[in-house]
Amino acid sequence: MTTPGPTLEERVTILETRFDTILPTLATKEDIARLEGKMGAMEERLEGKMDAMNERLEGKIEGLDGKIDAMGNRLLIRLTGVMAALLAIAVAAARFL
Repeated sequence: MTTPGPTLEERVTILETRFDTILPTLATKEDIARLEGKMGAMEERLEGKMDAMNERLEGKIEGLDGKIDAMGNRLLIRLTGVMAALLAIAVAAARFL
């Protein structure tokens, strides 16, 4: 023999209690609209910060590019000097042989 479950009135009372507990935690249209506004403002601030970071990085990259070019030019000048010295040594050695 099974025991009878809650009556219809008891079941409705349980559901009403659950509904009264859950309902206050649900977001309203106004809550969602307010959050959308806040998220939009946050997005704009983040985009501004990212743009500023991008500009700083571009400036640093341009600075590094200039330094690398200058280093390359100095290396080329030094290598040209070394090559000229080696050529002079080779010519001098060829005269004495």
